Amino acid sequence: MTTGLLNKSTSLDMKHLTVFIYLLLSFSTPLALASEKKNILVFFIDDLRPELGCYGQDYINSPNIDALASDGVLFNRAYCQQAICAPSRASMMAGQHPDTLGIYDLTSPLRRTIPDSMTMPRYFFENGYETLSFGKVYHHHTDDREYWTDLPDVPGELYANPRSLESIALLKTQAKTRGVKGVALGRAARGPAFEAADVEDDAYRDCAVANQAINALQRSKDKLFFMCVGFAKPHLPFSAPQRYWDLYRREQFIVPERKLPQGAPLLAFTSWGELRLYQGIPQEGPLSDEQTQELMHGYAACVSFADAQVGKVMAELDRLGLRDNTIVVLWGDHGYKLGEYGLWCKHTNLELDTRVPLILSAPGFAKGERTEALVEMVDVFPTLVKLTGGDIPESCEGTSLEPVLKDPGEATRPYALSQYPRGTKMGYSLRTDGWRYTEWVNIENKKIIARELYDHRDSQESSRNLVELPEYADLVSTLSKQLDTHQRTAARKVKAGQ
Repeated sequence: MTTGLLNKSTSLDMKHLTVFIYLLLSFSTPLALASEKKNILVFFIDDLRPELGCYGQDYINSPNIDALASDGVLFNRAYCQQAICAPSRASMMAGQHPDTLGIYDLTSPLRRTIPDSMTMPRYFFENGYETLSFGKVYHHHTDDREYWTDLPDVPGELYANPRSLESIALLKTQAKTRGVKGVALGRAARGPAFEAADVEDDAYRDCAVANQAINALQRSKDKLFFMCVGFAKPHLPFSAPQRYWDLYRREQFIVPERKLPQGAPLLAFTSWGELRLYQGIPQEGPLSDEQTQELMHGYAACVSFADAQVGKVMAELDRLGLRDNTIVVLWGDHGYKLGEYGLWCKHTNLELDTRVPLILSAPGFAKGERTEALVEMVDVFPTLVKLTGGDIPESCEGTSLEPVLKDPGEATRPYALSQYPRGTKMGYSLRTDGWRYTEWVNIENKKIIARELYDHRDSQESSRNLVELPEYADLVSTLSKQLDTHQRTAARKVKAGQ
């Protein structure tokens, strides 16, 4: 009797248990999936070279970015798709190359050429995220306006010292007297190229941007968010509070050699007109050694200032208990020349202009690792989609970096591509393990008018264009075929999308 009752009771309990487990799974699975969703925080830093403590440059004071690198994967060979703000940022956000987007300059907003393009803000907005943009994210601030749940105006500021502002007012008055108007008036009224003011961080724009992001984190801590925070420094003018200048000594900055690579075509370079717009900079010819060191010092100060703002936002992320559930990306929109080759700014296909810092810290993946995998910035979009459990949009031309985050020894692509226009010419540059190969093409008839080959196995700089040397003929042929194959494939994709 007892045994029979026990068996019957056990059978009944097992049946109830099975039903209970089924119901539990039915209700808990969506919750489990929801708990796997991660917040996303992306730092955009303008004109940032991969010249930081975590990149082996110990003289640069960048403790907060270094700390982020120790909590994620540092990509040592990441490349932007065009070394100028608007195309680079649009390309990264859409996961598509400039040729696909048709954006090559500063005047073209994102959706002029492809009105319905899929972008990260649109993707995450349509997938239920709060989407927030602070500071300089897109070059055109209103790009993707309809897909941002929070898009405040960018705080205005260039200088903090009243004397700098007075000099701008004087320049503007003088220009108006000469009849200068419109855009030309703005250019004529640029102030000094640097400023070291004895002020607090909040005298400058980037601190205000950091505060916007911190306030938004406090409001959004219980919501799923995709947040972009764009810091302007170290973009010109090199203006930062005096204490960041005091982190460095002027004499520690070594003036680079002012010599173009032997045998390089002149259309590969620029006259760095962006810097020449500023007060005190010669309209032609090189800078003096004193000016060069002064600007190098200012650039380093601005890097440390931007690093401090990154630290403030990251500290709040930690304080709110959000760090363990947030993917953090930090990147620079392109590289920058600080007197190398006698040149300044960006606007070329050179290694110094196209190589960028990229750090990706994702919960559950490698920490404190460094990878030599070749990466394009179009890879960021598909990576974030995969890390948040989504399906990569068909429009994406990049490759997910998830395998590299699992194993930094993995490689996802054989080369990285960048490009830069010169009027009716387009330079396409292919970066492999040790080489940078560039073809300059006449856009109208597709004929190659110049080539470049640089050896970057040991240095970011190269003293000679090797493309005409017989011993490199086979290498040039191989790289040219790779570039041609890529271009033909890309052209087919663009045509299919039209």
